[in-house]
Amino acid sequence: MKKLSVFFILLALVFVSCKSTKGLAMPIKAENLESNVFVVTRVVVKSGTIEPSDEELIQIFQLLPYAEMCDLVLEKKGLQLDISLIQAAEIPNNIEYTVVCDAETEEELEDLPEWEMNFIPEEETTQTCTLYFTMDPPEGYLNAQAVMETIQVVPAKKEGKEDKLVPLQSTVSQVFDKWTFKNIFVDPRSCARLKFNKHLFPTFVENELFDVYKILNQTEDGFVNVNVKDLIEIRFNIDDPGNLFISPAEIYNAKLEYVFSPGKDYMIKYKLKRYSPDSSKWKVMFSIKEIKPKQTK
Repeated sequence: MKKLSVFFILLALVFVSCKSTKGLAMPIKAENLESNVFVVTRVVVKSGTIEPSDEELIQIFQLLPYAEMCDLVLEKKGLQLDISLIQAAEIPNNIEYTVVCDAETEEELEDLPEWEMNFIPEEETTQTCTLYFTMDPPEGYLNAQAVMETIQVVPAKKEGKEDKLVPLQSTVSQVFDKWTFKNIFVDPRSCARLKFNKHLFPTFVENELFDVYKILNQTEDGFVNVNVKDLIEIRFNIDDPGNLFISPAEIYNAKLEYVFSPGKDYMIKYKLKRYSPDSSKWKVMFSIKEIKPKQTK
């Protein structure tokens, strides 16, 4: 398994940097540029829904919709993205993950669900682009954002005065609601089949978006096929209706892990344990009940 390098962030510096640059940039107009080409020098992936392994991270970075983002940026802004620095074979050695550290001791406090690649262009350029890809609750769809940045030099009006440097920035966003890096197909001859309580909404199966997973693995009678014998991870959103005494609740990204048996049908239900007024402390208790064939007389 590949060991990823560690990228340290001091929180205080991050917050200051974000605050100091917010709202200063002017929009980029392609007609005012000598060249409309922007070099992609950074790719960032964040996820609040899945916990990818090292191998899955490599797959994600290799299969992100780079070409589609290039087409969108050209269509919407008239700007061209140069993604030549992103080479699939070199991606495994260029992924960094983010660790929060103590500002004084540099002690590692926690890993963040954030990974990135950084590139240095062969030729110096002031026209760069960062591609951001996020997968966050509730749906977990891939949200993409291309952020183009450059500097415009405004000549001084008076002799002896310095030229003014004006930061320019433009953004193009897109949601890819059918993007996946897995494409899992389960053999229906040797699988388990699942149904879910009507208030349970699967979002991911084994880190594949459920909207894509079910296209290949949902049966005509409403079951979903899953692999067996190994631990299977399924993530859910829950729309709990409550009752006369308990208020309704929405829970995102609840995780079920279970080893299913071949040839069996299951119903997945849940109970919501409200331990405190703080919903982040509530616990989801899943129940997995085998659906047995009806006995014929």
